[in-house]
Amino acid sequence: MNRGMLAIAGNTARDVMRQTVFYLIAGGGVALVLCSFSFTLFAFGEESRMIRDMGISTITMCCLTLASLSAANTISKELEKGTIMTLLSKPVGKHSIIVGKFLGILAAVSVIFMMMGAILTCSLCIQASLDGHIGFFAGFIQVGYSTIFQLVFSFLPIAMLCAIATAGSIFLGMVSNLCCCMVIYVFGNLMSFFHGALRMYGDWSAWCLAPVFVLFPNLEEFSAVGGKFESLNSHHVALLMIYAVLYITFVIVLSCEFFDKKECR
Repeated sequence: MNRGMLAIAGNTARDVMRQTVFYLIAGGGVALVLCSFSFTLFAFGEESRMIRDMGISTITMCCLTLASLSAANTISKELEKGTIMTLLSKPVGKHSIIVGKFLGILAAVSVIFMMMGAILTCSLCIQASLDGHIGFFAGFIQVGYSTIFQLVFSFLPIAMLCAIATAGSIFLGMVSNLCCCMVIYVFGNLMSFFHGALRMYGDWSAWCLAPVFVLFPNLEEFSAVGGKFESLNSHHVALLMIYAVLYITFVIVLSCEFFDKKECR
């Protein structure tokens, strides 16, 4: 990783954290996470699990919103304003711009994600220690490990959507890019439904659309594994993490190739 890429990543992260939407999402997300402790009237002994699921869903949606909004016009904004030529006039390649933008946005999103994740985990540990009359460390062992595990698997789809939005910003405007990201997110979370529906028409239809299932991220698996902390298959978990890294790498490399061939003015 060269200095130019690191400089672009740092400047991008600072630009995202200077925006008003960054603090609105951060404040709103923290408020919603804390409010989730009041929505367990009919949990019937499942308060901790319900609060954890609600809190992680809130954190995921807040970070997905910030990542999509920030990445959707990160390149298109530079192209419209013409500032992309200022970057290219320096000893910085187009590949460094793409990777630097992606890493900068992801770093800014990580700040909010870790802050809200820490608040949720600490709150759950305090609640577990008070309800069970145990120490904070014992409460962390009881609910903290599963919460952190689920948070890690919730962050991977955020990184994947951030890479997709960054790639889309090369050719699409902000609104069009956000619409595409929304469609990809919905399709990725309904992957098994579409796959099962296609099998009703025979295996040939599933094979014909196999490239679609390869190009679209399988986001459903990450949320499913996140809720199975007690009955984990380590091989499946490792494969999912490798899949996420490979998919992000594939999208970034593909976007670098497209951006390298795009004429900048």
